[in-house]
Amino acid sequence: MLAVKEEHRGKGIATKLVRMAIDAMIERDAEEVVLETEVTNTAAMKLYERLGFLRSKRLHRYYLNGNTAYRLVLYLKEGAGYARTDFESG
Repeated sequence: MLAVKEEHRGKGIATKLVRMAIDAMIERDAEEVVLETEVTNTAAMKLYERLGFLRSKRLHRYYLNGNTAYRLVLYLKEGAGYARTDFESG
């Protein structure tokens, strides 16, 4: 889980942390990064999509609180995957 205290938001901290995590995964030869975020978390969605993540699937009632999530994927290597977006079809 990634969270930035409200008083520190808007300073690029979350972007920097996610980029650092992605860089570490690239160094370890990862092919893709996969994560989930609540569909209502528009700030997170904007952040991840700005960094190149694609929505791959909508996960109904994914969280224990009953909220739905999007699974997001960032392909790090050419040919590692393709931009399949299951949520668009259903």
